[in-house]
Amino acid sequence: MNIYATMYHAHKPEGIENCKAYIVGGGIAGLATAAFLVDDAGMPGENITILEKSTVVGGSMDGAESTKGYLCRGERELEPYMECLWYLCSKIPSLEETGRTVLDETVDVNKDFAIHSESRFLQNRGHIFEKIHDYRMTTKTIKKFDKFLAEPEENLEDVSIEGYFGKDSDFFDSSMWLCFHSMLAFKPYHSALEAQRYLQRFGLANRIEYLEGILHTKRNEYDSIIKPLKTWLDGFGVKVTYNCSAYDLDLDMNCNTVHAIHMRIGDKEMTIEVNDEDLVFVTNGSMTTNSRFGDNTSIAETIYSTEDLGLFELWINLARKHEKFGHPEKFLGQVDKTKWMSFFLTVKDYPEFFQRMEKMTGSKPGTGGAITIKDSGWGISFALYDREYFPDQGNRDVLWGDGLFGERLGDYIQKTMAECTGNEILTELLYHLNMLDMLDDLLEHTYVSTVMMPYITSQFMPRKETDRPRIVPAGCTNLAFIGQYVEVTDDVVFTVETSIRTPLEAVYALTGLDKDIIEVYPSKYDVRYFVERYKKFGGIEGKITLKDLPKINLLKIPEIITGLLAQINSIPPYYKMYPGRDRTVPDKRGVLNPQFPKDY
Repeated sequence: MNIYATMYHAHKPEGIENCKAYIVGGGIAGLATAAFLVDDAGMPGENITILEKSTVVGGSMDGAESTKGYLCRGERELEPYMECLWYLCSKIPSLEETGRTVLDETVDVNKDFAIHSESRFLQNRGHIFEKIHDYRMTTKTIKKFDKFLAEPEENLEDVSIEGYFGKDSDFFDSSMWLCFHSMLAFKPYHSALEAQRYLQRFGLANRIEYLEGILHTKRNEYDSIIKPLKTWLDGFGVKVTYNCSAYDLDLDMNCNTVHAIHMRIGDKEMTIEVNDEDLVFVTNGSMTTNSRFGDNTSIAETIYSTEDLGLFELWINLARKHEKFGHPEKFLGQVDKTKWMSFFLTVKDYPEFFQRMEKMTGSKPGTGGAITIKDSGWGISFALYDREYFPDQGNRDVLWGDGLFGERLGDYIQKTMAECTGNEILTELLYHLNMLDMLDDLLEHTYVSTVMMPYITSQFMPRKETDRPRIVPAGCTNLAFIGQYVEVTDDVVFTVETSIRTPLEAVYALTGLDKDIIEVYPSKYDVRYFVERYKKFGGIEGKITLKDLPKINLLKIPEIITGLLAQINSIPPYYKMYPGRDRTVPDKRGVLNPQFPKDY
């Protein structure tokens, strides 16, 4: 983070107090938009209205207590260089520690309870898969992988990962792929372009097979981020209209300026008139659209119907108006490729299960991160949390898990995961842990919440750069897009960071705030990552020696030089150190026209 530019308090844009802002979607992106409007741009909170379809804000970042136990759809992997997220968290007061921020609280808990896993992968019913630490691949695959990382993005548009490497490539047997896809829910048919961005963005320098560098909040992300953020915004007077589904916008003939928002509140049709100076921020999709819950004895239904697509409906209607709003159909309509299930256990008055897991994994609950069962037909991963995960959790232990391949048969329960009740899913998990001996006791003390999410990885589907709208599409004067279905150069989707970066850039652009945006962390250009990756994939410990260097075919030197030059020239210029408002000055030889004669 550039502290000089980021922590600067810019002057309020002229006339900002006379503008109104309408934010479609009350997820983390919508809440962050309101935060940057009031705290960075100086808009009065009472001028901001969030339009939320649900009865609660937070969107996909949920976590709640039901009558029988807890509900939580997602597990989020945070990391230190999510600069926009931590900038936002540095503003939000903690609800639990007076004088501290959400950032302070998060740093503290990770100092005291850092994630470090030594049971990252299990197989053969409770055996640790030690080969996960060996990242070596065949020479052919390494060359293909290096070429992939250097590939221009235009060569990866509409290409799947398996389309690039080949369906039968041993790349998909590598430890790198096992860690990568299980952590991030990538599948071989997902976007090669998005996979490349992930690999470049996060560098692979950390020991990801130990999950080192992955951060967690003090409690679940709803209680640790959403709730304090909403409380803070309430103090500014930001309004939320619940049960409100915005489904279309009236635009001028060039689709540049919003004049009205069409919405439904319950069964009532309503329209908000929008003035030219007002601002509209649209969350154009939600990965948890049409989620359906199940429990111990009921199955979570898979919704294929497109009658109610929530925020996607608004995006579809806008895309029909103009090409610059993208192509939502690239991400929708393939539910069997974009869905998977998660499950959440609430174990009451039965500490034996977590005690046994702590002994077997070596990790205290809350510090072991996600554990993946390598030979699970359903592709099960799970994470054990501590008793601080929810406020007033008391004597209840909680566990989140997912199954990325719910369409496959289980190994003990001979059904697809999508056909199973919570009790059956828990039974399958215990089978793989070699703990079926405690099944009856555990079932007696456990509430199992399951959820099917039809669009949870829809943003990973193969695409072109133009299939998602830009944050502020070309020509737009008072309309911006926020969230996971927006095109951001160099950054990735399916992260909390994306849901914070898009509103930050949107607010700065539409308000004309005289402040630099936060740079996407440039790990892809950091030579340290290149060195670490070379050592990791070469199985090299310590310093690189002459014997570790690849042999060079002298006949291919011209080809190697050409490729090297292309890579060097693809690196963007370094951050311009000139601090003035005219950012064109560093691009010019001279701008002052001095009268002293010049000597050469």
